[in-house]
Amino acid sequence: MRTPLRTPLHIRRRRAAAAVAAMIAGLLMPLGQQAAGTGAAAAPAAAPAAAAAAPNVFIYHLDDLRDALPGGVDPLQFMPKTRGWMLGVNQGRRYTQSFVNDPSCCPSRASMMTGRYPHNNGVIDQQDGALFPSQYSLACYLDRAGYATYIAGKFLTTWPKAQRPPCFDHSSVIWGGYSNVAARVDGVARTASGYSTTWLGNRGREYLTQALSGTAPFLLYETPQAPHWVNVTVNGATTQRAVPDAKYANAPVGTCSGVPEPDRSDKPAYVRRQNYTTAQAQGMCASQLRAIMTADDEFASTMQLLSDRGVLANTLVILSSDNGYLWGEHGRWEKFTPYEPSIRTPLLARWPGHITQGTDTSRLVTLVDILPTVLQAAGISPPAGAPALDGESLLGASGRTTVYAEYDVDEVANPNIPSWRMIRTRTVKYVHTYDASGAIIAREYYNLTNDPNELTNLLGDTTSGNDPPPSTLTSLAMQLNAFATCAGAGCVR
Repeated sequence: MRTPLRTPLHIRRRRAAAAVAAMIAGLLMPLGQQAAGTGAAAAPAAAPAAAAAAPNVFIYHLDDLRDALPGGVDPLQFMPKTRGWMLGVNQGRRYTQSFVNDPSCCPSRASMMTGRYPHNNGVIDQQDGALFPSQYSLACYLDRAGYATYIAGKFLTTWPKAQRPPCFDHSSVIWGGYSNVAARVDGVARTASGYSTTWLGNRGREYLTQALSGTAPFLLYETPQAPHWVNVTVNGATTQRAVPDAKYANAPVGTCSGVPEPDRSDKPAYVRRQNYTTAQAQGMCASQLRAIMTADDEFASTMQLLSDRGVLANTLVILSSDNGYLWGEHGRWEKFTPYEPSIRTPLLARWPGHITQGTDTSRLVTLVDILPTVLQAAGISPPAGAPALDGESLLGASGRTTVYAEYDVDEVANPNIPSWRMIRTRTVKYVHTYDASGAIIAREYYNLTNDPNELTNLLGDTTSGNDPPPSTLTSLAMQLNAFATCAGAGCVR
């Protein structure tokens, strides 16, 4: 059985080159005539202006922050100020069943900003930044509706550096790093002096101060490096770690490494090729937990500013991450896999009077739900001809019973991780891994009730007596293939 996979690389490169050429051509037009998108005519305008009561929007989007998992550490334990602002009395809501749609940076961020799966928005691996359909994305929808729009941090890793992120009135963009990193402010090259998380927090608050001097609602999209790794030298050897600010370099975090898997013979071959030790995992997770402590400070300072200026009550605040991270589970680090540490991320939302305070332990949420939530809150309807959104708004009841995620082999960045597709209900997970032709080379099935750490693939162990009934597997395969080509309302099921 085959399922639709990636467009061939040479075709995507040709499309990317055309998209970049179109963007450059657009820059040569008078400002009022520029298309909002990249390589396409400007989308029809949404409603001319946001309603006077439209909420401000503040999205704080971390990089590689996993969520709490059974038997493991809750990373938000190390962000107490954030928890106070978002989860205190009469504050916001935490969704503990929150998932990404593709555990890879560019595809995940593009999914969040477009409300569409990678197979629909065209950004299916790290090299596809130039294909981002910006005219149908967060900033452009809000910009056309009269919002003041700002970004401070990462946009898309492979978006052309000379091109400003579309539809942001002002931008302070970095591509990674923690200390004195390269940046572009409104397209002008400069250095983000000092610790980048702090520099971005300051830039974001400068933007908010500017926005609050006017009357338009604002979007602030702040996306720091933390807690993504960089190459560092430890005991004379190069390794990968997050880099905490000096004041948190030795902050106590305790044991945080994941539970090792004693027998991986049931896992696909690519999983078994990596052997990340518990000691390596401890070094990584400790550095990441220390790195998010400064993010906690900066998020809290921005929330304090919004409170002091009297606008927090009418600000939709969302804290999220582009993907999770493995801390030694299954012998692996990084993300890119269909396992829980890789695809589960924190999601907190706050909008008093509209989002109920508390912890939601049952609703299945994914990153494609963020844009529908923002648009509903702002009273914005996508224009005629806009592609349908694949997610659902968190402001209404959920119709989702199954989470879907996809990953396409990245021939440049991660050629050793093959394409896969996954569906997950509240109790089971089913995965197909594919070769280059789209043929299935491995199947995985996990009973998440009995095996939350995914230690036993019931389709890959040594016995067939515990396999699900053939009818169940047939049904799951049909659902997975339907999700692989779904669009719009058909993606919520």
